[in-house]
Formats: sequence, C-alpha cells, structure tokens
Amino acid sequence: MGFLAPVLFCKARAAVETGNLADAWTALQRAHILGQAYPLPHAIAHWEMLKLAWRQRDLKEIAGQLTPTVLAIPLTLLFGRKRYLRDGRVNISDSERMSIPNDLLQILEQ
Repeated sequence: MGFLAPVLFCKARAAVETGNLADAWTALQRAHILGQAYPLPHAIAHWEMLKLAWRQRDLKEIAGQLTPTVLAIPLTLLFGRKRYLRDGRVNISDSERMSIPNDLLQILEQ
C-alpha cells in the first residue's frame, strides 16, 4: 500500500498550488494511512504535513508534527506494522483506533 503514497503526495502538492488546502490535508492523511508501515513514505507524509501546517501558521499542528517527522523512520522500522492505523494529524490521540476511509477501501479493492 505504501507505493500509492507518492500519488497522494502529488495530489496534495497540486491542491496546495491551487489553494485548496482542505484537499491537500485529505491527500496527506490518505498518504499517511497507506504509508505508515513503510519508513520513507511515513516520513515524507509527516514532512509534507509539517510544511502545510507551516504554510497555514497552525502552531498546534506544527508542534505536533515536529517529533513524528524526526522519528518516523526509526519508529516505523521498529513498530511500523504493529501500530494503530492513524491519519497523521495531531487532532487524533495515539490510542484512538481508526478504520480505513471508504475512498481508500475502494482503491484497495480494485
């Protein structure tokens, strides 16, 4: 599933360029969900989220993305497939379980 993350990174960048930041966040969250078990896509997802939070001057999101961006690769190597599914944003607690969104399920079922 991590191989789909780059497509979503491109979608997020395109959304940022057109000023559609809500779509950019959605694409990055989907990229995080698909890539969180893979070190590089996981780290890129957090880096892109940090950049988008910076662009929006969202201090809570910036603070929440700093540590995951730095630790994404080592923690994914250690615990990647054992972690709960998360969308990568700071508005979700680490203990809260998520399900795969319907739009991703449709892609994965093809």
